[in-house]
Amino acid sequence: MTDLPETLTDRTAFLLQLALGRAQAMGEEVLLEVGIGGREYGLLAVVAHLAPCSQITAARTLGVDRTTTVALVGALEARGLLRRTPDPANRRANLVSLTDEGERVRARAAEALAACDDRFLAPLDAPDRERLRALLGRLVAGGDPHTG
Repeated sequence: MTDLPETLTDRTAFLLQLALGRAQAMGEEVLLEVGIGGREYGLLAVVAHLAPCSQITAARTLGVDRTTTVALVGALEARGLLRRTPDPANRRANLVSLTDEGERVRARAAEALAACDDRFLAPLDAPDRERLRALLGRLVAGGDPHTG
């Protein structure tokens, strides 16, 4: 980072962006080995956590628009990783859940990402890792600064 001016390295957003880019690149690389991408893993993880859940709930939880979620669900369903069933409470909605193969892929991806996270955080000792996660969690929980 010695090539970067202090006016950038003093900016939290800039440092977070650099760290995020590196972490995402590392994560996408290991997910390719599992055969999925980051958005696909996110959807599998949310569905595993909330299943069965509506596509709308999955979209909101991920912060992804409904059109993108429908496309992701369709692609994962075509690969046999998710199943859609009509919501008995709302015939216009679908509930999504993982298939057995979807759970196997999700578990492999979660394991690969955990190892990736360890490599990414290798420069930090265990207390610093915990502190970083706690601080980031507080920032995320703070919500949108524009809404108060």
